Amino acid sequence: MSMIASGHLDVGDGHSLYWEEWGNPAGVPVVCLHGGPGAAFNDSHKALFDPAVHRVLFHDQRGCGRSTPFASLEHNTTADLVADVDRLMTHRGFESAHVAGGSWGSTLSLFFALAHPARVRSLLLWAVWLTRREENDWVASGGPRRHFPREWERFISLVPESSRGSGQAITSHYADRIAGHDLRHAREWTLWELSLCSLDYDPERLEREVAADPNTLASAAIETHFLRHGCFVPENHILDSIAAIRDIPCTVVQGRFDMCTPPATAYDLAAAYGPALTLQVVNAGHLRTEPALRAALTAAALGLDGVG
Repeated sequence: MSMIASGHLDVGDGHSLYWEEWGNPAGVPVVCLHGGPGAAFNDSHKALFDPAVHRVLFHDQRGCGRSTPFASLEHNTTADLVADVDRLMTHRGFESAHVAGGSWGSTLSLFFALAHPARVRSLLLWAVWLTRREENDWVASGGPRRHFPREWERFISLVPESSRGSGQAITSHYADRIAGHDLRHAREWTLWELSLCSLDYDPERLEREVAADPNTLASAAIETHFLRHGCFVPENHILDSIAAIRDIPCTVVQGRFDMCTPPATAYDLAAAYGPALTLQVVNAGHLRTEPALRAALTAAALGLDGVG
């Protein structure tokens, strides 16, 4: 790996963000935003880019990964995360950049573009999520349960009948328990969600991985914190505001069999965005590491123009 520099940046509110700049110091500038909310970046994000071609800025969002304080929900909203991207770019001398992200990273990329359009040369998105209520509730309300009936029964078995009225009620039940450091609820929340992410689904392996992950409680706490509050943004804000960024080139790669963030959302974004958006649907699930999704994303990244 081609590390240029790394460090922590104090962004206020008691938060310090871990960041890495990677690749070619004279390369095409890219800001890559990880998913979640509550995950972190890792080397599989770097695999999408060419260290000889790209200069990429990565960071762990508030409460995530190597940022501190770990797992903090205080001063941790979408607006805070958008402002952090702006601060990091200024800190590292990125006047503007191509912005890439998948799942929650796609959401944050779009919110950043709406807030700072002059800093965004283009968008490269996958597994698109627009934070509409129907999308926020899709997983928790059991949208995919006909495909994963046993997994759904396991997930919903922890929720009392009185709390099953809606996806929001189910999310709130899990959020309350997870905020109270209930590791079983954190693991079941994570296991249900991850069951929907990959075409290469091995339930026994996935259960072992979730049980062994020391960050499960923290990541589940941050994700349910965002979801129970509608990601701290107005309903349909992205599509209602999309006219402001329609001149920014946007490439979307979407897995046809994505059960976590289904393709309908990518199609809705493409219809609202207009001709500056190119949508490619591939035979993959949700994860950027799946062969078809990774191949399409690495090809799109190589096509990013350094001029702008």
